[in-house]
Amino acid sequence: MSGSRVSSSDAWKARAHSVRDRFAASGTNISEWAREHGFSVSLVQAVLTGKRRCRRGESHQIAVALGIKDPASPPGRPETPSEQLEGIRP
Repeated sequence: MSGSRVSSSDAWKARAHSVRDRFAASGTNISEWAREHGFSVSLVQAVLTGKRRCRRGESHQIAVALGIKDPASPPGRPETPSEQLEGIRP
């Protein structure tokens, strides 16, 4: 295996770090953002630190809202703009 290869875990950490940097640069408080968007503050922190895998449920929704993951609709269900969270992605 090549040492220069980036694992998906490393890519995830880089995206999460980028989001934390955007919060810092904009002066936005992560806890405040979580409450404004109806998310658990501790769960948002867990997503940003990589403690949650964000495969489904609220942690997945948080990762999508933060721009860490791309939105995806369930198999067999078409993706429509009304199904996506609005006003959250940077």
